[in-house]
Amino acid sequence: MQYGWKGKILRIDLEKKKITKQDLPEEWVRKYIGCRGINNIILYNEVGPDVDPMSPDNKLIFGTGPLDGTPIGMGKVSVQTKHPNKFIGEGGAGGYWGPELKFAGYDFIVIEKNSDKPVYVFINDEEVEIRDAEDIWGKDTWQTNKMLREKTGLPDLQVASIGPGGENLVAHAKVIFTLSHAACRGCGTVMGNKNLKAIAVHGTGSVPIKDADAYLQGYRRIRKSWDLGKSIDMFTPGWNFLGANQLLHVFNENGWYQAYNAQRGSLKNHLSEKEYLEKYVTKPKTSFCCPFPAGGRRFEIKKGKYGGTVDDEREGGFTIAAAIMGVTSWEVTLKLRSMCSRYGLDEYQVEYGIAWAMECYEKGIITKDDTDGIELTWGNGDAVIELTEKICRREGFGAILAQGSQKAAEIIGKGSADFLLTIKGRELEVMPQRPVFQIALCLAVCEGGPDHTRWYPPYPPNPKAMPTDIPLPFDPYKAFQSRSVEDKGRLVKWLYDSRAVLESMPTCVFIVRDILGVDMRPWLDIYNAATGLDYSLDEFLKCGERIVNLERAYIVREGFRRKDDTLPRRMMEEPIVDHQILPIGKNLDVMLDDYYTLRGWDVKTAIPKEETLRRLDLDFVIEDLKDLK
Repeated sequence: MQYGWKGKILRIDLEKKKITKQDLPEEWVRKYIGCRGINNIILYNEVGPDVDPMSPDNKLIFGTGPLDGTPIGMGKVSVQTKHPNKFIGEGGAGGYWGPELKFAGYDFIVIEKNSDKPVYVFINDEEVEIRDAEDIWGKDTWQTNKMLREKTGLPDLQVASIGPGGENLVAHAKVIFTLSHAACRGCGTVMGNKNLKAIAVHGTGSVPIKDADAYLQGYRRIRKSWDLGKSIDMFTPGWNFLGANQLLHVFNENGWYQAYNAQRGSLKNHLSEKEYLEKYVTKPKTSFCCPFPAGGRRFEIKKGKYGGTVDDEREGGFTIAAAIMGVTSWEVTLKLRSMCSRYGLDEYQVEYGIAWAMECYEKGIITKDDTDGIELTWGNGDAVIELTEKICRREGFGAILAQGSQKAAEIIGKGSADFLLTIKGRELEVMPQRPVFQIALCLAVCEGGPDHTRWYPPYPPNPKAMPTDIPLPFDPYKAFQSRSVEDKGRLVKWLYDSRAVLESMPTCVFIVRDILGVDMRPWLDIYNAATGLDYSLDEFLKCGERIVNLERAYIVREGFRRKDDTLPRRMMEEPIVDHQILPIGKNLDVMLDDYYTLRGWDVKTAIPKEETLRRLDLDFVIEDLKDLK
């Protein structure tokens, strides 16, 4: 087995209560890098189009990569399954769980079949057990974490768990890793369906690397890009202390908010990052070896209706999304964050679902008779909190929203689908489309529904960060012109391919700052030093292209086509009136044609062509796709 790996896959059959250990194939390591990439090949081979996502035959895969457990891995872990919407359900989470799994001696866990009663998996180095979880079923994720640490007597136990949202099969429920790191909108739903409450891990090992001196040299080079005083990326200092919250003002000024269910681009009295830092943040929080000293924050509401609420906040996009409901109260926003974290709910499903319902209420499509007496008026914080509780419990009107807003629109009817903000059936996650065409294309073509981590960041780099000794496959001055279709296909292809590499190593795309966002050579150097491989830059990026094409092959095998690579009707047809920003209209089709052509996919269907699959060593996929139209 190559350096960087432990070389083992744990397979856990919940039905038979059987645990097996399997060698990690060398071919997978070389072709798919790790994490997300290897999860893909497992899912593609083992969960075909005949498998219903909510059947026992669906699988839940937890994957690490060769750099997990080293200073560049950032504690990332990829979780993957066939999403209830039948596309690839995948998400990466930070924290400490991923490295802990490596330290215990395993690279991947494949959860198979369903348990007949609630259970959790306990891993302590060589000791692997399936244990009863009846007493922790129904507990929130913070309670679960505390109880499992007490049960095992291991205070540094790392826990991946679901809350009541996952147990109640809320549509896009998440897996929560040790309090506040979340992964994959929908994986928690499948985990709940399997009656798996948690996977608790403790390890005492280490991760071998091939060339320590070369690794250290590469690490120091990368580390310079994160220097708070010297980084040429204007976002580096702010991201250290505020994360995405530093964008609150930027979004409002530029009309990037999706306020009032994306009817407007800005919001009066919007949330202030300064107020958040001064009144609610109590201490910084971070992840395994994260270079940002305050990449996360613990917050506390000290008084008032929600006084005593304490929780952690990481990426911060939920605060931007509060505008979609017209919410301008930090207390409501932070209380909602805490509820979603502890219940294992997807903030975006909750926020976008409630905003959709508020617009339906505003337009008279639904009334208080439909909403259990709740007044769904814009900015009504009490309504937001009450309805979130109902969504988690699948109670009353909450039972409708718990199915996701697209299913809710099918139930309500009356033209309510016109107000949906979903792609491939899953709610958006704050990224603006009408003002920024590269974002529009990125979201439309995503194989797992809207997920900005797969192509982030969308903004242009500092020109000083542009490498002069290697050519980029796009013209940055054209590609980052936000309201132009020029060179968007090349930009988006490169973003997807390069980020597939980074997420499979793994590292965190939110630290892709300074030169690290456009020059892949520092990442290649540290990857080669850790694994002992000798990839060229072209081979490295080809792995990313292979990963993206395998994901595309998976969803077209499931029935997805070009018609599904689209955006919400509102983004396509309606302007942002308060900022005079036109809708996207036919520009999306122009960009899709460009993107598919560059990818080597059929322009009419978005199916990868045979020659593309052969070039990427995906010959085994050809037979599956050859008769598809």
